[in-house]
Amino acid sequence: MTIKKVSNNTSAVSRDTDYWLGDVVYWVLNGLGGSVDGLKKLMKLLFLVQYDIRRGILHRRTAVKYLYNGKPITRAEFYLWSFGPMSNEVYDVVDKLEDEGLIRTEAIDNLFTTVRIIINKGWQVKELPEPVAGRVDEVVSKYGNYRGWELERLVKEKLDLTSDEKRSYYMGYYVDDYLREGGFEFSIRDLAHGWVKK
Repeated sequence: MTIKKVSNNTSAVSRDTDYWLGDVVYWVLNGLGGSVDGLKKLMKLLFLVQYDIRRGILHRRTAVKYLYNGKPITRAEFYLWSFGPMSNEVYDVVDKLEDEGLIRTEAIDNLFTTVRIIINKGWQVKELPEPVAGRVDEVVSKYGNYRGWELERLVKEKLDLTSDEKRSYYMGYYVDDYLREGGFEFSIRDLAHGWVKK
């Protein structure tokens, strides 16, 4: 199987679907009480909304990618990077939401390396479909109290990417391709239609 490298296409903020990534970001922020400490934490929570990765009996590794109406549930694609999975779409949408005045960021350390992302009042968000909202709420409830670095470590462990050498080898690869290549029992589940594709 050939693994594809990530393209440089970051046109991420199309609103031509029933909901968009900005709606999912809002739902996560709202579930966390209106803000999140760090883009890393937001990124990892969004990743965990989209992927359910488990280690089962006899070290069997399974991974499910969630879709809604044939598109990624978060409306973003993730690839592997130094600090675990990331998505250019998430960076783009945070910038766009800040430019539109829907969120604001505040530095929470003296080095300006970590920012708090906060919902501004008056943001009118589209309701997420019930299965999408349920998945987001489940992840926020389970992992919302973790700090960004704790989520980074957790996700790397789930993906079996704790070794610098292995992370370096797979850096830049789409998560889906890595899961297929890395020996995970990988399936795709569309929450809108109830189908599972293996």
